[in-house]
Amino acid sequence: MRSSKILALLAIGLAFALSACGAMEAARQEQVQKQQVFEHRVDMAHIWVTTEAPASGKPFTELGDLTYTEPFSPDAIDEAKISDKLKAMAFAKWPDTIDAIVDENQTTSADGSQITVTAKAIKYDSSVDREALHHMNEGMVASPSGN
Repeated sequence: MRSSKILALLAIGLAFALSACGAMEAARQEQVQKQQVFEHRVDMAHIWVTTEAPASGKPFTELGDLTYTEPFSPDAIDEAKISDKLKAMAFAKWPDTIDAIVDENQTTSADGSQITVTAKAIKYDSSVDREALHHMNEGMVASPSGN
């Protein structure tokens, strides 16, 4: 009788331990996902989009051309949406190197039914270290006393 109580208590303790491990793993996975979302946000915000040429005197490497065509609409000519689309395209091709999108240009087809957007993706030779951006929240202190 005593051994069956011990076994029951042992089984209950094991069940609690396993559920605690599962909860800790879920919390760790949630933290990893939050870090990935943060890094993506930082990377997208890091990309600068302009209609102008790259700044003179600042060395850069051209990564490649970006272009897309879509039906003409108010959304198609919205600058914020164009920037977002170009950033997404550039980030998909050069996630670890893209710094800026320059020479962005819009042309409308002769019949006015389509808009074509072109630009160039570049990486500045002296760009900000993305690893530093990715880890900027680590070791932060919420108060001067360290609490």
